[in-house]
Amino acid sequence: MTPDASTTALAIAGMAAITYGIRAGGLVVARVLPPTPFITAFLRHLGSSVIVALVTATLAKNDTPGLVATAATIALAATGRPLGGMLAGMAVAAILRQL
Repeated sequence: MTPDASTTALAIAGMAAITYGIRAGGLVVARVLPPTPFITAFLRHLGSSVIVALVTATLAKNDTPGLVATAATIALAATGRPLGGMLAGMAVAAILRQL
């Protein structure tokens, strides 16, 4: 059974509303919760955990460009430049995959 255009549009609008509600709900909860040391530390390290997740996914592929890009990302992130590490890792991966 193929859905018609109105069913598809309704499904997209519904998922957009749910996504917005989840994100807005997170902001509301963040305003209500007291800024405890745990929450402050959690939010401070959230970006680093995203980088670790991306690096881990790249390592799981186990290909040479991915491993070299991961090494570049870790090297720059370890110096306190996580954004530079991500950008360098992406650039290295893109260049090596074109070769």
